[in-house]
Amino acid sequence: MKLDNVSFSFHAGQPIIQNISADVVPGSILSIIGPNGAGKTTLLKLMANQLKPTSGQISLNDQFLAKMTRKQLASKIAVVSQQNHLYDDMQVIDVVKMGRLAKHHLLATVEDKEVLPYLEMTRTSSLAHRAMSHLSGGQRQRVWIASAIAQEPQYLLLDEPTTYLDIRYQSDLMAVIAELHKKKNMTIVMILHDINQAFKMSDQLWLIRNGRLIAQGAPSRYYDEKLLSDIFNISIHIVTIPNYGHYIIELPADSF
Repeated sequence: MKLDNVSFSFHAGQPIIQNISADVVPGSILSIIGPNGAGKTTLLKLMANQLKPTSGQISLNDQFLAKMTRKQLASKIAVVSQQNHLYDDMQVIDVVKMGRLAKHHLLATVEDKEVLPYLEMTRTSSLAHRAMSHLSGGQRQRVWIASAIAQEPQYLLLDEPTTYLDIRYQSDLMAVIAELHKKKNMTIVMILHDINQAFKMSDQLWLIRNGRLIAQGAPSRYYDEKLLSDIFNISIHIVTIPNYGHYIIELPADSF
């Protein structure tokens, strides 16, 4: 995926995304990080073609997203948004089947056996016949990821997948994402609030502030206290932990 001078604003107002040009490396895990209000979710929606750029273009395999049909987009890009509470009365297996509608015209034509591999990959097989309303936040996220990968997309876009999850479910979910990436060689683009998760999980980072792409590249290049402090407007200290590596600590505001 290629972004070429992409900008976006609502109703000719203040730009939310400003002149971003970048390439997503196929088969990589890319994390987008930055402070609240930086434009991360808006950027992800542009990459999913849920919003149209005010100026600039986004292309995939030399095709502009804006010119693709819904069916073409569904075969290439799947999105998991924050805290999706749609279809609470549906069973898990039927929610996952919805991901196959890119290949079928009717949900009734999707057989159970067709979606079992996606349930297995996301560790949700035991939940198949439970209602979505009876699941924990972490379980729900894994089901929505199962539905997304059932589309067999080239790109999986995740908007803050670990938000509102406790440490255990965060760890479980990130393990599922890492396993999916390994097994499917899928390009994964995530917005993450946890800086350390982003640095440890990703092949690429995009660092965003005020709608601008401040830095992009391998995480190892950006263990930089001054850069991260400037982007997040907090005091950041980087320590090295034996058998772990670098760890980023956000210090209290009065330390800045």
